[in-house]
Amino acid sequence: MRQVPYSCVRTVRPCRNVSAKDSCMSSTYRILLVEDSETQALRLEFLFAEQGWQTERASTAEEAVYKLKQIVPDLIIVDHYLPGLKGVELCKLIRLNPTGWNSPILMFTAEDAAAVQRESLESGADDYLSKSAGDSILLLRVRALLRKSETNRRAVRQGDTVLRQAQLLAVDDSPSYLEHLVHELSSDGHAVETATNGPDALDKIKTRGYDCVVLDLVMPGMDGIEVCRAISLMGADLPCHPLVLMLTGHENPGEMARGLENGADDFVGKSSDVTVLRARVHALLRRKLFQDALKDKEIEILRANAAREAAELKAALVSQITQKNSVLEETNRKLKETQMHLVHSANMASLGQLVAGIAHEINNPIAFIDNNCYLIKEKLEDLADGCDTILSPAQKKLIQSGRERLSETRMGLERVKELVSKLRTFSRLDEGEFKTINVHESIESVLVLLQHRNRRIEVDKQFGGDRMLDCAPGQLNQVLMNLLANAIDAIDGRPGKITIRTGVEEGWYSISVRDSGPGVPASIQSRVFQPFFTTKPVGSGTGLGLAISHSIMQAHKGHIEVLSPEGGGAEFRIRIPLDLNEKVVHAIHQG
Repeated sequence: MRQVPYSCVRTVRPCRNVSAKDSCMSSTYRILLVEDSETQALRLEFLFAEQGWQTERASTAEEAVYKLKQIVPDLIIVDHYLPGLKGVELCKLIRLNPTGWNSPILMFTAEDAAAVQRESLESGADDYLSKSAGDSILLLRVRALLRKSETNRRAVRQGDTVLRQAQLLAVDDSPSYLEHLVHELSSDGHAVETATNGPDALDKIKTRGYDCVVLDLVMPGMDGIEVCRAISLMGADLPCHPLVLMLTGHENPGEMARGLENGADDFVGKSSDVTVLRARVHALLRRKLFQDALKDKEIEILRANAAREAAELKAALVSQITQKNSVLEETNRKLKETQMHLVHSANMASLGQLVAGIAHEINNPIAFIDNNCYLIKEKLEDLADGCDTILSPAQKKLIQSGRERLSETRMGLERVKELVSKLRTFSRLDEGEFKTINVHESIESVLVLLQHRNRRIEVDKQFGGDRMLDCAPGQLNQVLMNLLANAIDAIDGRPGKITIRTGVEEGWYSISVRDSGPGVPASIQSRVFQPFFTTKPVGSGTGLGLAISHSIMQAHKGHIEVLSPEGGGAEFRIRIPLDLNEKVVHAIHQG
């Protein structure tokens, strides 16, 4: 069943300015419990009494409708399977009842089928929970709904009529799943925007008014829990405080509890029926209907006051910045360094996951094909030996040709195996852990990753000295990747040459990368390691590669420098102390 779009006509009036005390949850709530099981009802009444909440009991749908004529509950909990009129039909009646249409409804049932869940949400329930869930999960769900109950009562006032479309933000680091979310949510008439990571989502939430955020729990860098916390902390500073629907591939009570405790309003597994997801979004949007920003004179005055205060604060900040320009420059430098490190961490994590996944996926079919080639070759040899007297020369020639093709195929597979081995060498190196590695293997693995870009470039490897070095392998790979990629960019698609040298010099391990490009002018050599400085065209570089490399070398107690060798081109040289582990351990003990 297609859900009704959130676009609707609603009447609202401005809320009073809520103080910090008013914004806290009330310690006493009235809950209407519609449950025909005496045992279950007594258990829930006792559980809610421990929280200081009052419980009104109804054992049938008809009794619940009668009670709604007498009380206005803060929350209604409905059993799906009631005698006579079922729970979903009761939800529809409640939404038509003038005293119950604004109260949140929790459908509570022993059945955990997707169809029942979808039917409950589409009938008007705000949330759905299986009776098999523990008491802690139940209380978290109830608290989340009660938090909205006070807001609902404040938001529903008589006033101007508003007509608009629901604004959604879908946040997921998977492009394919994000496209799937946009398609499904847009089909219900919602306006859907996207973000691929937590910081991007928060930037959009700060400046735009969203009714609901559909948020992935597991994302690289900032996960969904951290985004929820940030949204809760921003609170009234947001143009529109969105409800949060958490998505996860790990459907377990622990993850659900973490999400709800940190501000999520609902929690859905990615493996659920997509109609369940759409129904839950619709239920959240129905709840959001009663807490949207109110557009009238009181709100305009509040916004004008806020704008005036913001302008005054901005003027004060500008004055302070003018007086303390050195402080601003230092803060700006630290901000750039922080951003540089975040980009570095994200790049290495993404690249490591990518190459590890590729290596794993390729390795299995290679082994299968290689084994079959070996078996086929053996069978052809047995066939040739056993039928040698009866085969014609032409047939023998065909068998021999097949054996040769199989040998060539296995040679090709060996090359693919070597590529996979280089990928695994690159990806298995942990980014921050210090260990002993084979530097020559690391250089080879980086060259393999860049070989699609250097087909017209001669690579001269002049490896000398010891192969082994103590370092942070993932970070050293990042430095090598930056230097070699820059060398390829400097040659710019023309035939050229890159020379890579390694060696040991007076307690230092030295690696240099020289290219036959135009070189680095002396006037800018002192700036090439500054964050965001780049000589590449707009859109071709961020100016972070060499800055990150410089930072990594500092962490390794080493150096990186740019040279202008005779004969043209540019040479970048890095030096890492051979006793790095001893220095690091000594520094840790001293600290």
